[in-house]
Amino acid sequence: MRICHIWQNFMPIEFGGVERYILSLSDFLSKQDQNLDFFMITDKAAYVPFLRAIRTSGCQRINSLEVHRLGPNLSSFLRSSSCKLLDRQSNLLDKMLITSLFREASNIKGMDKVDVFHVHGFWQPLYPTIGLHLSQHFHRPFVVTLHGDSVSPNDRFAMPIRDPATIDVLKRADVITTYSKETLNVLREFNLGKTSQLIPNFVNTRLFKRPTSNENSSGDRIVMVSRFSKPKDPMTPIRAFAEVIKEVPEATFKIVGYGPLYEYANSLVQDLNLEGAIKMVGMTSDVRKYLWNSDISIGTRGSYITTLEAWAAGLPVIAPEFGIMKEIISNGENGLLVPPGNAHQLASAIINLIRNKDLRAMMVANGLQAVKKHDIQNVSSSIADIYASLL
Repeated sequence: MRICHIWQNFMPIEFGGVERYILSLSDFLSKQDQNLDFFMITDKAAYVPFLRAIRTSGCQRINSLEVHRLGPNLSSFLRSSSCKLLDRQSNLLDKMLITSLFREASNIKGMDKVDVFHVHGFWQPLYPTIGLHLSQHFHRPFVVTLHGDSVSPNDRFAMPIRDPATIDVLKRADVITTYSKETLNVLREFNLGKTSQLIPNFVNTRLFKRPTSNENSSGDRIVMVSRFSKPKDPMTPIRAFAEVIKEVPEATFKIVGYGPLYEYANSLVQDLNLEGAIKMVGMTSDVRKYLWNSDISIGTRGSYITTLEAWAAGLPVIAPEFGIMKEIISNGENGLLVPPGNAHQLASAIINLIRNKDLRAMMVANGLQAVKKHDIQNVSSSIADIYASLL
């Protein structure tokens, strides 16, 4: 069985949550069943600037994934230029780009052997629409996984789930999966409940298990794994740490990740005179050693997979009281929830957790218990069952 994953910005060097999800799922399932073969189409134009994208390899092997990067072409160049100059998207240019990338994808060797097309994410309709066209062209089942926990019309970073273009694609999906109860309720409002399933995110707990005990730690080593983008709000934890270090001068903060706001974050660290206490790690494909050498994990908005990894690594978690974090974290039991964007309350929670060893120990134990139902062994079987049922 050949599965084709489709995700617009698959950048394994940066390794955001969706990238880790797709790669972990493919690697695990391919080991469980040698008859499963995983294909991937994504966007070469995610590599900027344009000239660098042209020179980027169009095909590579990443573990179990055979990754094919589409574009860039004249349509993608015009679309990108239009967005920058006019600060808005053109429907005509979008349609031109969808048509050109669909043609390119459909001509990839082996694309006609795909059994199921599986689209991930839905912040823009571009790649989901290409996935739909491919499934219709080759007469194959179509699965959509919604990686996102905010569907509020008042949230500018929410998935555009109510957009007519989004609904048009979702209505044609054979199966829709989401990990958010709130998202599932919206899908039901649009009469998509019959094709929608609630499936939690996952982590390979065995791979993230801490190799040595952390019982005698002083508790002052903080870590954050996050993409540096506006929706994630990585600046609030940096500002909070400026307050933490005044109360706990020996505290340290390692920040793992990369993204558009990385240089701005670096400047903020310097402006707050935190260079000696904060280490900006940058992009990495393996976050485990940073989790294992820390005592407390700070989550950003939508840091579902990062929270699961922190729990599996034996860390207590502090996260914003928003979206999926409210669904998986029981405040005061397996983590602490703080108001989004509130640096002062986040600092207070960090200081409290540093000084309260018993609270840390309780949260570690409860986190290890909570992550069991998110283990890849259990969750991946649900996804494999979807693939099998569609055939």
